[in-house]
Amino acid sequence: MAELDLLIRGGSIVDGTGAPAFNGNIGVRDGKIAYIGSSQPRSREVIDATGRFVTPGFIDTHTHYDAQLTWDPYAAPHSLHGVTTVICGNCGFTLAPLSPASKDYLVPMFGKVEGVPLESLDEALNANWSTTAEMLAHFDGKVGVNVGFMTGHSTLRAYVMGERAVGGTPSTDEMEQMKVLLRHALKEGSLGFSSSHAETHTDHHADHVPSFYASHEELLELMSVVSEFEGTFAGYVGGVSGNPSLEDARRLAEVSLAAKRPFSWPAIFPNSQSRERQMEKLASVDVARKMGADVRLQVMSMPTSLHMNFLTGHTLDQLPGIWPSLFACSPAERLERFKDREIRRTMELDALGAAEYFRSRLVWGNLKIANVDSPANAVFVGRMTSEIAREQGKSDFDALMDIVVEDQLATLLMPMALIDESREAWQELVEYVRDDRGIWGGDDGGAHVDMIDSYSHGTRFLENAVRKYGFISLEEAINAFTQRPAEFMGLRDRGVLTIGAWADIVVFDLDTVGVGKTELRKDLPAGGRRLYTPAHGFDYVIVNGRPITTGGSYTGMTPGRVFRSGQDTYTKSLMSEAAE
Repeated sequence: MAELDLLIRGGSIVDGTGAPAFNGNIGVRDGKIAYIGSSQPRSREVIDATGRFVTPGFIDTHTHYDAQLTWDPYAAPHSLHGVTTVICGNCGFTLAPLSPASKDYLVPMFGKVEGVPLESLDEALNANWSTTAEMLAHFDGKVGVNVGFMTGHSTLRAYVMGERAVGGTPSTDEMEQMKVLLRHALKEGSLGFSSSHAETHTDHHADHVPSFYASHEELLELMSVVSEFEGTFAGYVGGVSGNPSLEDARRLAEVSLAAKRPFSWPAIFPNSQSRERQMEKLASVDVARKMGADVRLQVMSMPTSLHMNFLTGHTLDQLPGIWPSLFACSPAERLERFKDREIRRTMELDALGAAEYFRSRLVWGNLKIANVDSPANAVFVGRMTSEIAREQGKSDFDALMDIVVEDQLATLLMPMALIDESREAWQELVEYVRDDRGIWGGDDGGAHVDMIDSYSHGTRFLENAVRKYGFISLEEAINAFTQRPAEFMGLRDRGVLTIGAWADIVVFDLDTVGVGKTELRKDLPAGGRRLYTPAHGFDYVIVNGRPITTGGSYTGMTPGRVFRSGQDTYTKSLMSEAAE
């Protein structure tokens, strides 16, 4: 055997298929797995994995790293948690194709709807391309993780329809232009087409995003273009405010049938709703299967956890009445208005008219102070607003707003009504991960950066569901993170450790794997804030045969591959077609 580039020896190999772990060595040559066995072929580099598990790299099917990857090749800290492949361009928000006019709208829209600081985008986003081919070429050789991009519905509308993209209906000619643009993008390597009708997706003008105004017929016509190209898939966030009705489920199925591709939609958010309601969501998949479609629910593998603040206002700006206008103001103006007691009374009363989805999250007395900027507020960290209010003789809302004003809006809050990390919560979550109507994902990595750290959900699952409680075997958990998403999306030679597969590999210590302390860091460009949760127990994260992390630190290597449809992906048939 010719000399190997890398030999990982002495580890317990979990190959991603769900098969039992076995002791052995893995050899890598030219980025692919060239040897699996018990001998030790000659190799230029050797990693001693004794006492460690060796698994495929984790595959994240729903992220929004489109912008971050232009300044951060690793999608940090996501890849510290074992993720070697990220799929971007979800929810209809993508950075290609672009025109100068559409870019002026889409960049701040992306920042608002996906919760990425606009100052960071203004300083660091380097989107000096127009076509999908140019965007993909820009990333070639510059990324540490593997990445694939879809093409977004809102992006196409903004390009073709200009200001009419928000609220307008495309003419026959505009509809044809969008289809032509989509065909070009798919031909150039886009992995598919994504869209959204979610009411919560609003732009920087407090309007709904462009795709929200598309008819179901427009959506299906564009989805049908996807079926013309090898190795493509669909992405869609339906406009379902609660659990899907029978008609909602049928419309979701029609998206899959129009594209002739499987797709997954967000999501099972553990503990945010009752088990009964989560099962109702999963039942929409049964409806789709009866229609011959292939639809899955994305399953996040950690209990729901959410942070919020009054600076960016994500979630808060969805409240009725006075709330949207307050978050349309500059932070300085908003701060002054928050000092006004009459405005506070109006805010509190208007919030009572919010949908149940929001009311359950925003119980003013049930918020934990997670992080503060002002030294005067340091004594409140880790405490509940109701407790602080009682001590101060104030209402819950006034106590909260006084802290927020003192903090110049930057107080980080946790709505504790959503957070349940009990033994029973993890046991229920394992059922969702196992269910074949679901697919691991839905963490929105790269988005809502000051609100969520769900990019750590794989690590938390290993730490709790696998090690702490033993509710699921390591082999089954790794299969959910690797082979299942790879096969669902049609990723060639990914998600398993087998001869000829790409060498995306994670080496970790199950006894110590877990998360570190979550912090609010100002480490984005221009001092933008984000939640940062480090990982413990991962010795190596290897992409295409080269380590991008060792001992929790990045190596500086950028071996990631920029996926192109048909080349790095194959067509995944619908379940009905596969059965024929």
